[in-house]
Amino acid sequence: MPVIYKCSNCGTVIYKFMRAGQDYYGIPSPSELMIRVRSTCPNCGKSLSNNIELNHITITLRK
Repeated sequence: MPVIYKCSNCGTVIYKFMRAGQDYYGIPSPSELMIRVRSTCPNCGKSLSNNIELNHITITLRK
């Protein structure tokens, strides 16, 4: 099941983890993602935060 990190402001996909074995480290936490990728959204420039609240997480099932 893919894990997708999106910007909460504009919805731009920041990072996709599509399958096991994609990389050595596995699914990154939000704080690891900020170090690995960048600390701002490439589309709108919003500063990314690693303070994730439960109402910011969306889980959807694919068909």
